[in-house]
Amino acid sequence: MNRYVALAVFASYFSIIAVILGILLKILLRQHDLQKNILNRKRATLFFLLAIGSFIHTWYCCIDFMMRYVQWSLNDYETKVGTFDGTYVDRLGNWLINTALFEQAWYTVCSGPVKWWISQQLCSYTVGAWTIFIFVEGKHRQIKYAWMYMLLGQLVAISVASNLFYVALCLSTSPPTRQARSASPVLWLSIFLSLVSVSYSPFTDKRIFLPNLLVMHTLAAVPLLFRPYLDTLLVPRFSLSFSSLYLLVFVVTAFIHIWNSIVLYYSLDEPFVGALWGALFSHPAQSSIGWDVIWTSASFVMWAITSQARHRFVSLVTPLISVGVVAPALASLEYDGQGFLQGSPKAE
Repeated sequence: MNRYVALAVFASYFSIIAVILGILLKILLRQHDLQKNILNRKRATLFFLLAIGSFIHTWYCCIDFMMRYVQWSLNDYETKVGTFDGTYVDRLGNWLINTALFEQAWYTVCSGPVKWWISQQLCSYTVGAWTIFIFVEGKHRQIKYAWMYMLLGQLVAISVASNLFYVALCLSTSPPTRQARSASPVLWLSIFLSLVSVSYSPFTDKRIFLPNLLVMHTLAAVPLLFRPYLDTLLVPRFSLSFSSLYLLVFVVTAFIHIWNSIVLYYSLDEPFVGALWGALFSHPAQSSIGWDVIWTSASFVMWAITSQARHRFVSLVTPLISVGVVAPALASLEYDGQGFLQGSPKAE
């Protein structure tokens, strides 16, 4: 019975993704019909195409890599325990019961200076600038189910979820609400504790790796799940302005990135580009997150360039630095309490 429960849990992963995508796409298609601004419709089309591209690529990679990863993990498990009997379904069930698949995949992408240098960029961006961005702009533009974009990003790919969130912002027809200028302690503490877990990841062992990883993922979602209640929890004495929060996130993520870059520099015994390219294809899980970093960075650059931002071209350094560092830096320059990178003022 346990093996079938494990298989059901495995299948529910894909079912949850299908349900979330169905809900969000239904909302976005309805908003597309309501949006009369031609510029915003064109921008929405651009980011929808980027979402499709990133979905096809990361999920081609994901399915291809996942199938190879599943096969690798299954073979690795059966080699260790010496079990090859039973139907394939029974073997899968036994493997799922006795293998921490989620932990195994993440442990792989966090192990070694090169792999972690790639992975930490996405982790820093997700729990830092992107969490604030969804929180602030989700409320400002009255985006329905903003928390689903974070969940979708953690289940599928941040690049897919971020592009769909850009689409939602472009298609939003709701009048912008008055924007709060201060972040509650719940929000900024969740973000900084998440960033602490990111910075601590390469120093964990197998005993504390999973708890640390769960802290990272869970705290990133807490502010979005409880967003309607956070404004009532504002304590002026302990609150931070959003511009200051973006700036502090920039400082922390820059420190994390510089530290890991130094570690990588002193650990390399081959050319930098060759080491990164080799790491990108070194393991199915690493390939999936590596391409997600690339798509997320490219989409962020496109969002910044097509927006009415004074410092939009700062985003062009993203490929040379890190989306986790550039995004909060640009946001801290642009945020004025009325939203960030909203696009054409004609949309208002």
